[in-house]
Amino acid sequence: VGFLAGIGSLVGRASCGWVCPFGLFQEIVHKIPSRKFRIPKPLTYMRYVITVVFVFALPLLLVDSFGYGQTWFCKWICPDGTLIAGIPLSILNAGIRSQLAFMFKWKTAVLALFLVWMVFSMRPFCRTTCPLGAIWGLFNKASLFRLTVDARTCTFCRKCVKACPLDIEVHKRPNSPDCIRCLKCIDACAAGSLGY
Repeated sequence: VGFLAGIGSLVGRASCGWVCPFGLFQEIVHKIPSRKFRIPKPLTYMRYVITVVFVFALPLLLVDSFGYGQTWFCKWICPDGTLIAGIPLSILNAGIRSQLAFMFKWKTAVLALFLVWMVFSMRPFCRTTCPLGAIWGLFNKASLFRLTVDARTCTFCRKCVKACPLDIEVHKRPNSPDCIRCLKCIDACAAGSLGY
């Protein structure tokens, strides 16, 4: 909790935009030519429900005889571990392949679902499911590193909105919990009204 609060207090959700390898992977997959779709705003709130239920409630409430809970989110939802560890290890190790059961099939199906979604929508896992993004996004308005808008020079041309990969109205909500601090909006602002 201290680590998450420390990172969030310093940079908000910038880690999602600049450090996360799964975020980069999603952006690369999204470059596959196809028709692109926006993610409906109500779906972006799902990450908070998932965080509360799978990261906090289930591990605290469903414990074993020693009082320990399981990592429910990692076990049932997160496709990243399947991509970077589960699939490569099962390919390289025959012993592991012989032990694969329902959980591996389930996690592979979750990964496949997100892979397809990544082609059509930008960063669907980050925007609808990731608990780190949910937690760090809450710090965006109060972090030391945050975006600023100069209302005196803003022409409301909406170039920042068009440049934003996450469909944020940057000129209205520069420190939205959805913002991953990619800074593409600043580059797109011809008036120089956006900064940090």
